[in-house]
Amino acid sequence: MMNGVFCANFSHSRECWAPCHQVWCGQCYTAHPLDRFPRYTPTDEGGFEWQTPEDAARYTHARDGDHLLTPFQCDLCVFRNLQGRNPVHESNRDTALLCCIRRVNLDAVWGREPSTVANSLRGATQLVQQWVKVGLEPTFPALGPYPVEDSFGFSVAIGMVLKSLEPGRYDSYQQYETIRKLRAAYSNIYMASKEGGSSLRSFGGDRVKHYLTDSPTQSLFFERFSQGCVRRMGQEVKQDWAITLPAMHALLEILEEDWEKGHSPELTAMVGAYVVIAFAGSFRGNEVFLVDMHGVRKYLRSSEPPADAVIIALLGRFKGETGDRYHLAPLAAQTSSGIPIKKWVTRLVEVHERRGYLRGPLFGDRTGQVMRPKIIELEIMDKLQRIKNTCRGIIPEDVDIYEDFGISRSFRRGSTSTARTRGVDDKTVTLINRWRSFEQARGRRPAMSMKDHYSDIQILLPELIKYSLAL
Repeated sequence: MMNGVFCANFSHSRECWAPCHQVWCGQCYTAHPLDRFPRYTPTDEGGFEWQTPEDAARYTHARDGDHLLTPFQCDLCVFRNLQGRNPVHESNRDTALLCCIRRVNLDAVWGREPSTVANSLRGATQLVQQWVKVGLEPTFPALGPYPVEDSFGFSVAIGMVLKSLEPGRYDSYQQYETIRKLRAAYSNIYMASKEGGSSLRSFGGDRVKHYLTDSPTQSLFFERFSQGCVRRMGQEVKQDWAITLPAMHALLEILEEDWEKGHSPELTAMVGAYVVIAFAGSFRGNEVFLVDMHGVRKYLRSSEPPADAVIIALLGRFKGETGDRYHLAPLAAQTSSGIPIKKWVTRLVEVHERRGYLRGPLFGDRTGQVMRPKIIELEIMDKLQRIKNTCRGIIPEDVDIYEDFGISRSFRRGSTSTARTRGVDDKTVTLINRWRSFEQARGRRPAMSMKDHYSDIQILLPELIKYSLAL
């Protein structure tokens, strides 16, 4: 048995089922004939696939010794555990389920690299040889049988591989980052259930806790499956194209022309203020919509901040915190390259004031609700497309504006890259983003007023505006 992949369920509790004695060599346990699950292949931009013969064989069969590292049950036993019966070979559903079971098993065993499996098999074999020399019986623990139940989390794993076959945003299949959410959903439900909640235990201090759970999605088998699945599928992360400094200036030139011509002043001011805040503050796209009209207006009309700074006040719920919190982000009034941050923020505030809008989100519509991000995003994309068509060299020809750019990450990526090329050190980058880590309170931010927050940052103000000043 040491040189094969075998099912450990030599006996079964259901008397109507025949005992399972299925044994395979690793090469015989191959992918199901109906297996059409996605596999990642490194491909260059010209379409050439970089793949060795060894790479081509990955995930298509098991290896001798896989059962020594990953808990293993054969397809028939897993089917019985899930369905409570034997498969009907004429049934398309049963055939599809068996195909999924085979794929999950192969992903699980491929959660370990071939060299690791070979070394473990070699070590186990040598250990037996040494025992034989002195007449010792092998003392390895039993590898089965397992209970007649889904103790490995096969049902969730099957749901994940089936989900991967659905069309994705960037490819013909779903990415691993999407399908793994099914595991998270099941784990949350399990811990909220009678079974999971009553057995859940935690240990740790006040700030960090670890939980012990019997959830099958936290089993060793499921961990191996997850590792093998992500390696087979790969992780295609399509990042938003970074907004460069030349693109920022070209964008602001177009917005300035629209402003001078009186073209939709409210929308133009909103887009202008959005892009300068997002870029100069290194904000994610959604974070800019948390800017508070009352907070910005208060410090814009106050004599407290120096003339070379503008205070951006954000109010909302932030990841890792509880309740609503104010965060003040000081930015330079104008960057060293000439981005007029304060001018565009002032314009937007004045537009709001003229229509009597004094409180609420700075990027709010006429009803006082936060504006739909898609409206501003499309305005920005249209202008970037205009830049690409008229200003050669700023945006590469092979870039698809509406596909490759996005307000979610484009401004932040461009801001961070530009800051580093212009000599901003990592310490300053961390300092400007300190409100996201709430490190002052070591994980617990006290409830403070906006005025208290401003008093807190006054001393650091010269350091805090260094980042945006350098852009």
